[in-house]
Amino acid sequence: MVELERSEEAVNHKFLPREEIGLENDKNNNDYNDLIREQGECSSSSSSSSPSYYLDKFTLYETLADFYMIGRDAEGKNWRVMKIGRSKPSELDFYEYPTTYAYEECQTLLRNIHENNLLTGGLKIVANCYGIIGFIKFVKSYYILLVTERGDSGKMYGHQFYSVVKYKMIPICHTTALKYMYNSTKENRYKKLLQLLDLRDNFFFSYTYPLMHRLQHNLSNQDTEQSCDKTMFVWNEYLTLPIRDCLKSTLWTVALIHGFVKQVQLSTGGNNFFLTLIARRSCRFAGTRYEKRGINKDGQAANDVEIEQIVWQDIDGKCPTEITSVVQNRASIPLFWSQKPSSFFNLKPDILLSEDNGCYEATRLHFQNLQLRYGMPIVILNLVKTSKKKHREYILHQEFQKAVDSIKKDLPEEDQLEFLSLDLDAVFQNQDADEVIEVKHMAVAALEKTGIFSCQMPQSINFKASSDLSYTWVNSSDSNSSCKEQKGILRSNCLDSLDRTNFAQFVYGMVSLGLQLHTLGITESKELDCQNPLAFDLMNLYQAMGDALSQQYAGSPAHHKIFSKIRGQYKMATQFQEFMKSIQRHCSNSFTDISKQQAIDIFLGHCQPESDSGELTPRRNNLYQGHKCGWINSIYLNNLTRCNICIYSGFERLWLESDDSGPLHLTERSGSSQHQSQEGFPMVDFSAGS
Repeated sequence: MVELERSEEAVNHKFLPREEIGLENDKNNNDYNDLIREQGECSSSSSSSSPSYYLDKFTLYETLADFYMIGRDAEGKNWRVMKIGRSKPSELDFYEYPTTYAYEECQTLLRNIHENNLLTGGLKIVANCYGIIGFIKFVKSYYILLVTERGDSGKMYGHQFYSVVKYKMIPICHTTALKYMYNSTKENRYKKLLQLLDLRDNFFFSYTYPLMHRLQHNLSNQDTEQSCDKTMFVWNEYLTLPIRDCLKSTLWTVALIHGFVKQVQLSTGGNNFFLTLIARRSCRFAGTRYEKRGINKDGQAANDVEIEQIVWQDIDGKCPTEITSVVQNRASIPLFWSQKPSSFFNLKPDILLSEDNGCYEATRLHFQNLQLRYGMPIVILNLVKTSKKKHREYILHQEFQKAVDSIKKDLPEEDQLEFLSLDLDAVFQNQDADEVIEVKHMAVAALEKTGIFSCQMPQSINFKASSDLSYTWVNSSDSNSSCKEQKGILRSNCLDSLDRTNFAQFVYGMVSLGLQLHTLGITESKELDCQNPLAFDLMNLYQAMGDALSQQYAGSPAHHKIFSKIRGQYKMATQFQEFMKSIQRHCSNSFTDISKQQAIDIFLGHCQPESDSGELTPRRNNLYQGHKCGWINSIYLNNLTRCNICIYSGFERLWLESDDSGPLHLTERSGSSQHQSQEGFPMVDFSAGS
């Protein structure tokens, strides 16, 4: 046996002692230290009881044979240890120690691990982090993705929201071994490709609040087995699947949503209130502008985004007694259609309608899915151009109208879809028209049909999380709190469902804000005028959200010509800015869309590089649970309790397939943030005695 040289770095590396790791500096976390987050069993030898804490700071160590992840809770009272095997880098091997350690006990354990591995270098620190994003494999080796820096994005009832500020990808195998891997060049190519999906670009998470669900869903205590596609907004669902399945726990991972989260404190009439705007992008038919248009055969629309506007009163730092929210949706026109740029100089490629629209079965599925998610009625606000002179958009408008009319014939009277159409571009061109008033009429009518969600709140809201990413409200004694539900949804779209849609959603948000403030008793009137300072504050929020969503989908900030006109800013300088955005968007679509689409497909698990050839191929496994469904009678829905309002008939496996005629699709088969301090990580001194 060859004796390896002892690592002087590992032996002499001093970790911060207990009093310096920031345990007493975590006062900001005290508001939610008592929140409950259910964890599954750690391993086959774990205790059957779920820990009543969550881990939010971690340190990754390595030996020659294994990784060791050390996690601690917000107070530093509970310490956990997980081991990840490195002997087979193409496979994942997890073991979670069943014991919950105190600080001194964890220190002793790591010191023993260090001493037992001195011949091969001992135990070395790799990274401090705030949670595991997931595990990804390219050609040969798995990599672990870690959140290494987080930013504050808001707080609600003691639940903190975070953004990913920095992240790190670490190979399971040793870095020296990567150089000698077969197909190492292609391995590096895919690593660079994944960087096109920048996780620092509006990815958000919370340790204690199910950010992937709307407030009404969270407080309704719905039966998670009957929920509609509960992970459609969790972008790292596939990457965390191995560890969640093995450990039956979400203790080590974070669930990422992609989109936008922003919270502001506003005031009117001497009353302060908080407004949180959340945009959740669906990961089911996700992609870039020209690569993902319309819908797939399962009725899932491209650029599907759920917008939630949450408002509650700030009462001198005390927990509010009532909270309100309103949800709306934007998505691509639910038909089979596409746009492919024919040349770099063609800024407006032709729109191609597919013959597959047929009897509009996929469109029908789309609206059935919306019904399952939000109930009825479904109000459609179609903002595409209706002039025959604008032939590109007119053919879409005409076909969309025909599809809705066809679907409505088969619906019961109480479940009628409502189709509203407004050529917003024509209204903008008309100097005598007022865009806000035109949209506001439709927004008011839609809000009267759907209503908003409002709820009398208990002292605290706590949730249990399961390894399948389902959450349950655990305040059983308060579960009968008085709540009024939103029933139905406003679904908006234009051609890209970006610029005109964003303005229409702002107007709907403004109308909703008036009703929300009235419901909370902050204002006497339900109306909120566009010239009200609150409307301009809200406009800023929706502009920021529009820029973020447009950057993610189309590669440029959103066009704000209508917002600029309202502010009196629509001049030559603004026109030039809008033109430059168009150029930026076109360049992004022409040169980077395909590569970025591949990065998204790899991240979501839709495609996997072959280990031999290194080429991308569809992944032949169950990506997620989809469902078959039919229309559910509204009378039946109204008689259901809140715990089972979202229900569908069954599950079928969905498999990814592709052919030469089109993009990948799914088919059924039988078989700016305030950064957190780097202090407070679970680092221990294992190189010296206790």
